[in-house]
Amino acid sequence: MTKRGRGAALSALLLLNVLWLASCDSAPGIYDSVGVPPRVANLSFSPDSVVFENLGPDDIIGDSVALIDLSMDVRVVDDDNDVDSVLYVVNSPFDPFTPLVRGVLVSTGSGTYHADKRVAIKRGNEGRYTLVVYAIDAEGNLSNQARGILDYSLGTGRAPVIESIEAPDSILPPTTLRLIAVVSDPDGLGNIARVVVMTPNGSTFDMYDDGKTLGDETPGDGRYTARFDVPSAEPGTFTFRFQAFDRSGLSSEIVSKDITVRGI
Repeated sequence: MTKRGRGAALSALLLLNVLWLASCDSAPGIYDSVGVPPRVANLSFSPDSVVFENLGPDDIIGDSVALIDLSMDVRVVDDDNDVDSVLYVVNSPFDPFTPLVRGVLVSTGSGTYHADKRVAIKRGNEGRYTLVVYAIDAEGNLSNQARGILDYSLGTGRAPVIESIEAPDSILPPTTLRLIAVVSDPDGLGNIARVVVMTPNGSTFDMYDDGKTLGDETPGDGRYTARFDVPSAEPGTFTFRFQAFDRSGLSSEIVSKDITVRGI
């Protein structure tokens, strides 16, 4: 082969190698970062726990709402260098589908972002609140999520109270028996976790304050409702017992109500 032929063959071989390398995802060479989503890491925030009874007067509204000054920092890496925004949401354990608060972290340089937010939590809404931070680039690509937990508690707390029971003194089957327990909590109605009625046969049933279940009329008003169909029953006097529990693990005194079943 002539010198010119050997040169042409070598050039062709080099071209094939370049084309082969370009077709391989793992091939070394120039990295095309277009379309690569950003990444968030090193999330830090404070506080990560709050006790209501330890808050000062400037951090409480009307003895019923805790004001928590949340500070957040995160690092964002983006190979495209086209980060559009870095966002955060705080989700409540009581409604995970509706953010309690949301907002934007601001760049502080060198790929770090920061935000301060005053978060209002109802006094009785004890639980674990989730902080989620993520980034979006100019092409709309979403990053991974950085997560943290804020524990909110009342401290010692105070027990709920059953103020009264609304129920008939007597019934004549067949009928529907409607029971209402009027409940309060010194730490707020949001701290009430459960209200139950214990029937004369030893069964326990939940009562509801959601404005729909078992004929409850108004959500969140502290009037917990239960309803029973009574097609028939032996005449006599029967005792129903009521008790409330809060999110601190405290329980009310048991309140009893006697109902007489009349015979025909």
